[in-house]
Amino acid sequence: MITSAPFCPNLNHRRSNAPVRSCPTCGGVVNEQIRASRCTDLDHARRRKAGDMYCTACSEQLRKG
Repeated sequence: MITSAPFCPNLNHRRSNAPVRSCPTCGGVVNEQIRASRCTDLDHARRRKAGDMYCTACSEQLRKG
């Protein structure tokens, strides 16, 4: 299912089958067919280092601002 987010520049919102559950920019769910997973601190650290604001697996906010 495509979730529209006109304010978010991330292209996962426009894909019919996004490869991740959540948008790394706004945290919105872009693919409801992928189940949310339980992440470790190490997983979140890797995503934070990659520049993501939100976790693509569980939608948790990784950084402020």
